[in-house]
Amino acid sequence: MLKDFIAEIKRGALARTNRYAVLFDTPEGVNSASLRKILLFCDQVQLPGVNFSTVQNRTFGEFREVPYEKLFDNLNLSFYVDQDMKVKSMFDKWINMIQDPLTRNFNYYDKFIAPKFEIEVQDINDKTRYQLTLWEAYPKNIGSIQLDNSAKDIMKLSVTIQYKYWTATTVQPLPDQQKISNSLIDKAIKNFTGFQETLNQTLGTKAGNAITGSALTYGITKLPGALKF
Repeated sequence: MLKDFIAEIKRGALARTNRYAVLFDTPEGVNSASLRKILLFCDQVQLPGVNFSTVQNRTFGEFREVPYEKLFDNLNLSFYVDQDMKVKSMFDKWINMIQDPLTRNFNYYDKFIAPKFEIEVQDINDKTRYQLTLWEAYPKNIGSIQLDNSAKDIMKLSVTIQYKYWTATTVQPLPDQQKISNSLIDKAIKNFTGFQETLNQTLGTKAGNAITGSALTYGITKLPGALKF
C-alpha cells in the first residue's frame, strides 16, 4: 500500500495551496483599468464551502436528518495594497455602486453584481485543473486596515464576497495552453448532432464524423471556442 501511495504521488503529484488565480470583472461603472494589477495582488483566497440546513424527521424508528436548504459560505479574500491605493479605491467604488453614499439609495441588484467571478486551481506547471465560478457576486464587507506608526508591515485589505451560489468543474489542460471544462465536453458528447453540425460549419470537410471520435478530438484540442450550441 505504501509503495502504491508513493507511486501515485510521483505520477500525479498533489494539489498545492499556492497555485491559484482569481479572475473577475467589475460591474459597469466601476473603473477596472487596473484590474489586472489588482488581481495579481490577491495573496489569499478560499474555495468556499457548502452545507445543508436539516430538520429531524421520523416516520418510523430513529430520527433522520433531512436536508431542506443549501447554504454557501461567504468568500474571503486578502489583497496587498499598492502605493497608489488602487486596490482600495476599486472596492470603495464597487461598494458605492451598491448604495449611493450621498442619497443612501440602493442600486438595482443586477447593476452591482460581477459579470464573472472565478477561482482557478493550477498545478505546478501553471495549468488550470479546477475552476470554481461564483454567480451574482458582489462585495459584502471591506475590512478595516490598521495603521500603525511603529510598524513597517505591508498594507493588506480583506474583502468578503457575497454571492448566490457556486458551481465547480475539473478542467482538462491542453498542449497549447488552452483549456476546456469537463462540463463542456459532456455537453458535446451528449449532443452529437449539434456538435457535428457546428464542426461542419466551422471546418467544412475537415470535420469528419463525431461518432468516430476524430472530430470530437480535433474540436476539443484545436477549436474549443467552436463548441457552442
